[in-house]
Amino acid sequence: MEAALLSLLAPVAGGRRYYVRAPQGEPYPHLVLNRVSGNPNYTMGGPNGFVRTRVQIDVYGNTWPSTFSTAQAAQAVLSGFTGVVGSTRFQGIFIESVQDLPASDAGDVTQLYRISIDIMIHHNPA
Repeated sequence: MEAALLSLLAPVAGGRRYYVRAPQGEPYPHLVLNRVSGNPNYTMGGPNGFVRTRVQIDVYGNTWPSTFSTAQAAQAVLSGFTGVVGSTRFQGIFIESVQDLPASDAGDVTQLYRISIDIMIHHNPA
């Protein structure tokens, strides 16, 4: 699922999207993705073969307009997406929340902007 999600986001931020952390010195804007949780889906009959995964996408930028437009582009690509990418079948991708946050994880003194997008993904476990 992780590689398929990165593939979906390839047109956003000039292709600068990473899991857990971006390489040092990476140009802005860029995306940093973190898997928050992943749980099997169930029906009354048991597991249905899909997984529900929450992913946090942090958009970092050095100007507010570039950060905001990059976040909007990521949402446009992902919101409501269904389909197959590689070996992953996305049953649905849903925007759960969008927040403006300080980029405090970049150090105490920073000029960075950050928008955090939480998405819920229903997908096969491949």
